[in-house]
This record gives sequence, structure tokens and C-alpha cells, in this order.
Amino acid sequence: MFLDENIDRYELTVGSSRVAGPRTRRVKRTDGRGGGTPEEKRPRTAFSGEQLARLKREFAENRYLTERRRQQLSRDLGLNEAQIKIWFQNKRAKIKKASGQKNPLALQLMAQGLYNHSTVPLTKEEEEQAAELQAK
Repeated sequence: MFLDENIDRYELTVGSSRVAGPRTRRVKRTDGRGGGTPEEKRPRTAFSGEQLARLKREFAENRYLTERRRQQLSRDLGLNEAQIKIWFQNKRAKIKKASGQKNPLALQLMAQGLYNHSTVPLTKEEEEQAAELQAK
């Protein structure tokens, strides 16, 4: 199997079984100021099949982890707690996005005309109303 030189892979022994660790790619980027000096970007984690299966099982049981459960998963899977926390956050966000659910507060504000993310420019009258509201 060919491994890219920019990918790290390790194995961890948990109990009596070996668990493959996550693969991560080291990505460099410029600092955004045109300087060209690369700064380290947090690499994307490539979870192993075993790790994903376990995370999915845990998520199916409970969408939110307690701190203790997150610590246990961290030890069992050879991942750090932040990786597990972010995986759960991303999974919840993906399900929410797929279901089309909107935040109840956002729905209430939209009904009152107070929440609008459209990119349509304001009319002159709307600009004046906004200026009046800001002045108060």
C-alpha cells in the first residue's frame, strides 16, 4: 500500500487489540497577509473504519456525550477529546441541515420581519427606517 509522505499513521495497543490511529495530512498555508510564510493548519482527521463504526454506534445511542463518556471514547479509540467532540458536533449539524430544521428563535424573528439573510439591497425607504432605528 502506498502512503503519501505527508500522511502520519500510527497504531495503538488498547487492551490486547491493536487499533489503527487516525491518519492526518499536514497542510501548510500562507498567513493570509501576502507574506508567504507558511503557518500550520490543523490537519483534517481521517478516521479509521473501526473508529467511525464506534462513533456512529455511540451517536445512535446518544447524540450528546457526557465528559466522562468522551474521555472513555478518547482512550478506547486513541483519539483526543477534541476530535470526538467535533465529530459529534459535525454529525448533529449534518442531520439538522439534511432535515431542513430551522432554529425556533430564527423562525419567530423571521415571522416578525426581524431576521433576514437575503442579499437583496435595501430600498431607500428601508435604509431610512434602519437609520432611524439605529439613532434611537
